[in-house]
Amino acid sequence: MNASFDKNIGAYLSTAFAERRAVHAYIVVGEKQYLPSLLKECAIVTMCYNHVGDDCEACKKVKDASHQDVIRLPLDQSKARLSVADIAYLVEESYKRPVDASSQRVFLVDASSSTSGIGSELWQNKLLKTLEEPTPNVYIFVGVTDAEALLPTVRSRCQVLKQTKFTVEQVRLALQEKSFNLVSCEMAAAMSGGSVNTGERILANPAIFNAYNTAIGIATQMTSTKNALKFASEILANKEYISDCLGFLTTILRESIVYRLEPSLCILPHLHDTIAQICSSYTIAACEICIEKINLAQKRLIDNGNVTVVVDQLLNTILEIRYRCRK
Repeated sequence: MNASFDKNIGAYLSTAFAERRAVHAYIVVGEKQYLPSLLKECAIVTMCYNHVGDDCEACKKVKDASHQDVIRLPLDQSKARLSVADIAYLVEESYKRPVDASSQRVFLVDASSSTSGIGSELWQNKLLKTLEEPTPNVYIFVGVTDAEALLPTVRSRCQVLKQTKFTVEQVRLALQEKSFNLVSCEMAAAMSGGSVNTGERILANPAIFNAYNTAIGIATQMTSTKNALKFASEILANKEYISDCLGFLTTILRESIVYRLEPSLCILPHLHDTIAQICSSYTIAACEICIEKINLAQKRLIDNGNVTVVVDQLLNTILEIRYRCRK
């Protein structure tokens, strides 16, 4: 098995085929820019589940898109959306024998742009019968960014495979390749949840970075109820991103704990000065209690608590904890 395969998709499939428990249809969930390579992994494993290197002829053909038993849809690669004609072609081809007698028939369906809008239900309904009554040695992989966007009838007939989440470092490196500022990439990666797409959305939204800067200000500059009003005003002026502000506040407080216990595990090394300042103002116990209070405030907001009251109470509580837990 190729070590470079995604462990939730390629590696899982390799084991499933080796143990003869692979199903005939899968939904492959991944970030849009990575779906083509993930679908290609699926084809490589299906054609050669014990793949161990780059000298395999079948794998080479899959990689250079020349394998006659691996069919990519939509047929017209210049058009992103699937059509009923594409699925009709899939249905027709699924009844044919493999060109390679020892092979399978594999259909890689990139549906990442085709799960909503005109025609989205038509192609899915056209696919249903083939999913319900599969032809032997035919495997279908439907690539999407969100499995829930597919019809329930399609989902129920497929096994869902999800792309492995990236580490913070992997997201940061991917964002840096797009020429974003290093510190900004680090902050976005820390809050991305392991998604490059989410990291890009964060970087593209100045309002989120305003929320992050407010969080930094709260942790490093809020010293009294008087200047707490300034930060409360900043949060309330950017209400749509309160969750981002409080989420990042939790992240940097947690980072300050890690910094004191095991610096090598820090995910925000380029915010060293900020983290060091938090360490000088908040004990580990204070950080832990503050994080707990922030989580409770987030829950109250989700439960439609009064935003102004929740924010004011939280900032006053953070101040109280900071001074009560002084070194």
